[in-house]
Amino acid sequence: MNKKIVLRRRPVGLPEESDFLIVTAPLPKVLSPGEVLVKINWTSIDPAQRVWISGATKSYFPSVPLNEVIRAYSVGIIVSSTVALFKPGTYVSGLLGWQEYCVIDHRRVFKLPSEENTHIYLGVLGLTGLSAYVAVVQLARPLGKEVVVVSSAAGSVGSIACQIAKMKGCRVVGICGSDEKCAWLINELKIDSAINYKKGILAKSISDACPNGIDIYIDNVGGEILDAVLLSIKKYARIVLCGAISGYNMKKSPSLMRYPLVISNSATMIGFIVNDYRHLFVQALKSLSKWISEGKLKYREHILNGLENAPGGLKMLFTGENKGKLIIRVKKEKMRL
Repeated sequence: MNKKIVLRRRPVGLPEESDFLIVTAPLPKVLSPGEVLVKINWTSIDPAQRVWISGATKSYFPSVPLNEVIRAYSVGIIVSSTVALFKPGTYVSGLLGWQEYCVIDHRRVFKLPSEENTHIYLGVLGLTGLSAYVAVVQLARPLGKEVVVVSSAAGSVGSIACQIAKMKGCRVVGICGSDEKCAWLINELKIDSAINYKKGILAKSISDACPNGIDIYIDNVGGEILDAVLLSIKKYARIVLCGAISGYNMKKSPSLMRYPLVISNSATMIGFIVNDYRHLFVQALKSLSKWISEGKLKYREHILNGLENAPGGLKMLFTGENKGKLIIRVKKEKMRL
C-alpha cells in the first residue's frame, strides 16, 4: 500500500493540517512501458507549494486538484523498472509528491550522482542552491565591493545567496525575522550586517546599514520589505525577484507603492523560474559542490520525521519557525505490492 497526502480543500490564509488528508491506495501490480516505481526517502517543503495549492489560474504549474497528491520535489530509490537504464537500486529525484511511493515515467526523474546524503539534492544541491546561484551569478552579476541586500537571508535560498555574494567580494546585508537569525548570519555566514525587520523602522534600518545605497537586491519576500528596500537603491541597481513569500497566504497580493523609484534610478527588476536556466545547472552544481568541499558554503537543514508531518512543516515555513531548509524524512516501510 502507498500512503500519500492529498489536498482536502484550498487553504485560506496560512495552510492548516486540516486542509490536507492522509490516504492509502494500492500500488499497481504491473508497470506500463517506460515507467519506474520509486520508493521515496525524502520529500521537500517549499514556499512554491503554497501557490500550487491555492487554485491560482495563472502560474508556471497548474494548481494541484482537490483530492490529488501534493506536488513536491523528492528523492528516492527505484524498486521496480521497465527501463534498462533505470535499474532497481538507482537513486533519483523528481516531482514525486508527498507520498511513500510514486509510479512515474522514467523521463521525468533524474539520476543522482551519489547514493550518500541524498537529501542534499533537495536543498543546497537542488533547486534551492540552484535558485540562489542563478539569482546572484547569472542575473545580478555582482562586481567586487558592491552592496548586496538579501531578504529572507536566513532561509534556504537567501543564506546561499548571501554566501555567494560574499565570495564575489561584495558587502552583504541580510534581512531576517529574529535576533537569533541575525546572529547566525553574522557569526556563521560572516555577512557584514543583518537586520531584524520586526524591530524599529525597516526603511531607516536599511538606510543605516547601506549609507551609500544598494547596488543589488535579492528578493525572496516582496511586499513591504521590497518597498522599503527601494528607498535605498542606487542608480542602475539590479533587483532579482526569487520569491514573494509575504503574499502567498493573502487573498490579494500586496501592492508595490514605490515602484517609480525603479524608473527614476534606471534600475532593472527581473523575476525568474529556475527551471528556465537548466543550461546552467551542470556548472552551477560543480561550483556549489566545490564551495561546500572547500568549506566556503555552509547550509542548514531542518528535518522532520514522518510523511504525516509535511502539512505542519508547510505552515512552519510561513511562520518562520524553521531553521534551515525544510525536508521530510519519509517513514521507511517494507514494500507491499
